[in-house]
Amino acid sequence: MQAYIGKASLRWVADLSCISLELLHQWRQEPRFLLVMDWSKSIFSRAIQENLALNDYTLEEYYCIAAEISLLEESLRVVVRVPLYQRFKKLGRRLISRRQNNLSLSKYDLRLFRRLFLFFLTLEQHWPSSARKRINEDFLPLARDVVWPLLNEGNWVESALESLQQTAPLPQIRHELENRLSETLQSFY
Repeated sequence: MQAYIGKASLRWVADLSCISLELLHQWRQEPRFLLVMDWSKSIFSRAIQENLALNDYTLEEYYCIAAEISLLEESLRVVVRVPLYQRFKKLGRRLISRRQNNLSLSKYDLRLFRRLFLFFLTLEQHWPSSARKRINEDFLPLARDVVWPLLNEGNWVESALESLQQTAPLPQIRHELENRLSETLQSFY
């Protein structure tokens, strides 16, 4: 993806992937390559969304996933973020409404909210947006005061997130992601 329209320079991609700079320039001119990349963006986006909705991760893993997403090309980041945020916002509003009306809250909805909340909480650390206000004012109290106690989650995440930010600064995460990308690209050759 970086060879297609990523933030990284083609020289960086060439060095990391052991693909010649000339070949990368050719790929950017090749209609079939461009078509495959356009097609793969939607598949990639859906896969990320499904993984985040269906799987539980540690706070550290959410932090790294958010860092990886923040390094993607802008249109790809938006294609991942917007539908997921719409789902999160709708779920959060539904949980708030059900709570205000003394209706039961399903464990499935609570777990999904927890997953999406942790993802967006960490994503805001790497790629701030206007959603931060809603997350802090509406969804943070819902998570802290309702979801965590109902799921018996134990410790609240705020201090763990602050600690994580100190021990895993963004440059360190970028370095780790460069190493992973290099390893992944080596398997193509």
